[in-house]
Amino acid sequence: MTLDLHANSTRPFLAAGMEISIDPARQVLTLATPDGASLARLRLLASINTTAGNDEIRVTDVNVNAPDRNLTQVEITATSSLWQHHHTQLRAEGDALELTTTVQGTGRITSIRQLGAHVAGSGLLPSDLLHSTVFSPNPDRPWQVLRPAGESAALGVVGDGGQPGVGRWLFTPPPLCLALSPADPAASLASGGPCLMIGVAATRRPFTQLTYDALTPGFSLRYDYDGHTSVEGHFSTPTLLLFLADDPYDGLKRYRELLDARGLLPARTQAPPSPEWLEPMFCGWGAQNADAMASIGGQRTAVDRARQTDYDGYLNTLATHGIVPGTIVIDDKWQQDYATCRPDTEKWPDMAGWIRERHDAGQRVLLWYKAWDTEGAPPEACVRDHTGQPVALDPESPAGRKLIQQAARSMIGELGADGIKIDFTASTPAGSALTHAGSSWGIDLLHELLAVLYQAIKEINPGALVVTHTPDPGFRDVSDMLRLNDVLMLDQPGGHVEPPNTTPGTGVLDTMTHRARVATSACPELLIDTDGWALPSQAAYQNWTSAQAGLGVPSLYYTDRLDVPDPREQPIPPASLHATAQHWAAYRATLTVEAE
Repeated sequence: MTLDLHANSTRPFLAAGMEISIDPARQVLTLATPDGASLARLRLLASINTTAGNDEIRVTDVNVNAPDRNLTQVEITATSSLWQHHHTQLRAEGDALELTTTVQGTGRITSIRQLGAHVAGSGLLPSDLLHSTVFSPNPDRPWQVLRPAGESAALGVVGDGGQPGVGRWLFTPPPLCLALSPADPAASLASGGPCLMIGVAATRRPFTQLTYDALTPGFSLRYDYDGHTSVEGHFSTPTLLLFLADDPYDGLKRYRELLDARGLLPARTQAPPSPEWLEPMFCGWGAQNADAMASIGGQRTAVDRARQTDYDGYLNTLATHGIVPGTIVIDDKWQQDYATCRPDTEKWPDMAGWIRERHDAGQRVLLWYKAWDTEGAPPEACVRDHTGQPVALDPESPAGRKLIQQAARSMIGELGADGIKIDFTASTPAGSALTHAGSSWGIDLLHELLAVLYQAIKEINPGALVVTHTPDPGFRDVSDMLRLNDVLMLDQPGGHVEPPNTTPGTGVLDTMTHRARVATSACPELLIDTDGWALPSQAAYQNWTSAQAGLGVPSLYYTDRLDVPDPREQPIPPASLHATAQHWAAYRATLTVEAE
């Protein structure tokens, strides 16, 4: 039935386990639980903006198909200032609603708005803040899991923490799924209660980030395309999935299942990682920082400490306390140049021989890899800015692809490393004035970079391990293990301390448990590297090392001291190191039992 655009809201329909009403005059969808509890009030409009300007629309028709009060479809037709045709469709598909806008014409897309649009004569019309709380799976503020509905949140692949105000690098990308709830933002997730999940469903994602863009008193979703997606003909926005969940973690599990059921996830072609990768890990970055902090006058920085002699010392110190890792991660900066991944022979006179010695001792070695870095790369292998300067490797250029493959051969083939730990995926290039070789951009370009590297590594050694911090299910084919990433955000104000009014160490435990739940909900087939740098106190060290085995593979970043500003907190007591050895022994005992 076609609705009068000046009519009041329709009587309630039912779909996807929710009670639904539609305001045809405002093109607003109101959602509630079956018992009538309000969930959200969403505007069923979108704008696909281009380099020519904002997509300003005027709705001409709203058609609802709801036999026997069961909603199956809503069609909204609009005229557009940029596109020849502009059509939005809301469909009920099983226990989820699907919302997509399709346009026809030509243009280079700069951004997309969903759940809000630029309406001719009215400006940007958003959705309503009927909800009180937003759950974001991106730990851009480590101690905050729930946030007020009036606070924005970004999900994507940009936001390197080296710059003030853009600390969004911890999960890049996180699952592209948010939860809206009527609950108090200060409430615990344990309090439960239904929430509305809003998740992105698309095979191609050529945008750098999705932002929950809070206004007063409304919100919309914004995708940043940067003008790198050209349209000639039809173009559809990413589909939004709207569905109910008991809590956000349950919602992330359901989100992943819905993507899988729709055939939107890449298949994993590699065998599951060997059980040997469940062995406890030691990564030297924390020790490198602690040693640099302890040096007289700070003459040597942390990256100067990525030396063969230093790592021999780290392993010897741990061994004196009964701590023997099964996997060792050599961190930043063991290589001469980031892009080529050949060892700095002043630091590592014989890295291949050192790795063979670790193998003889029954251990494995991972090498730290800095994604996107152009150090040592020729300009033709790179994404370049308006001055021609390289800003990132370009995996779609022949030279860039070859360089990434050569780096894999250096690390896995020539040096004999057992895998890599990938960092800095948040350095994915962004900007409208950049030039690059292929058609991918944003999340898609990062996936291409990792796909080239992952395939090259697996061709050399199918059993090699690739560790990322990309807990989005669309990246399950280019990762074997997910790291929970840095505990603290040292580049941000107050980043050296836990939140106030918490028992020392509990803030670390809570936030890392949250990250582990996000990762396992969205990517259950991948292993978890529990991480552990940087820890703010001895209490945090004790709490986190005792809890890691319950969340994933234990990972230690320190030897006998922490890299904290307070000298009193730096030395790790022998009793704490002994306890770590006991935790590892107990964990290994469970691995033995499971193997039997």
